[in-house]
Amino acid sequence: MLIAHMSMIFVKYKHMQLLLIILLIIPALISCSSFPGNNKEPLAKVYNNYLYREDLVGIFPANISVTDSIKMAKNYIDKWIRDQLLLRLAERNLPTEEQDLEKKIADFRASLLIHKYQQYLLNERLDSIVSAREIEAYYLDHANNFILERPVIRGFFIKVSLDAPDRNNLLAWFRSGNDYRHLEEYSTRHSITHAWFSDNYLYLDDVLRELPPGSYNRANAGNMDHIAATDSEFYYLIGIQEYIPARSPMPLSVASHKIRSIILNKRKFQFLNELENNVLNEGLDKNAFQYF
Repeated sequence: MLIAHMSMIFVKYKHMQLLLIILLIIPALISCSSFPGNNKEPLAKVYNNYLYREDLVGIFPANISVTDSIKMAKNYIDKWIRDQLLLRLAERNLPTEEQDLEKKIADFRASLLIHKYQQYLLNERLDSIVSAREIEAYYLDHANNFILERPVIRGFFIKVSLDAPDRNNLLAWFRSGNDYRHLEEYSTRHSITHAWFSDNYLYLDDVLRELPPGSYNRANAGNMDHIAATDSEFYYLIGIQEYIPARSPMPLSVASHKIRSIILNKRKFQFLNELENNVLNEGLDKNAFQYF
């Protein structure tokens, strides 16, 4: 049945390719400025609904080629036809009560506009700067809320080729556990990659992902001050200067990002709450509403 309906449509649509070629070579169209000529010239028809040339205004990016314009226009028209056919089926087959969308559309529009206005005001007026002092104060007041779910470490990671120079010295410095100056100098010159995080904590799992699978025992990491692994190409060296197990208090540097988000969310809530109260009070002063 749908195929029979579509045969009616393509009486108007069958010459579309030629029309598009003529349409899209016009510079004004390619630049998406306007359509010259009769703005009500139809491009396609589905039953009693028409798609006009003017409906395509604005769909083309700047500096698009004629070939790409033709392709984009054809895809747009094809989609419009499919949508119109599906809409026709929906209108014919859905129960009447299911088609009563006016209230839902109005409610959705109202919610969307309010949300967009709130976001506009938040972007314009909300102070998004959270100082280190504010973060530390919140951390101290809510320390029990910040508990590690995974262990973290401070230390370093070095990855070097198996044929890197001075490998024996590198491994000796690494096993000494405290010759950081030589290790840092060496990694700067010869490593494939390296990371020093003596002043910050990283989750142990994230660091261990840099090692070859199966080359380490995750359970023993808390009892070690260094972890070494190799594969067919590289040495992988992890130095652990501090290890904090799971279920311990979360260090401030780990918690700071979460705390910043909490503080900003509190500000947003307070800002929007004040906005609603101000709007209500202003409406009351202007007698803009009344209860019945």
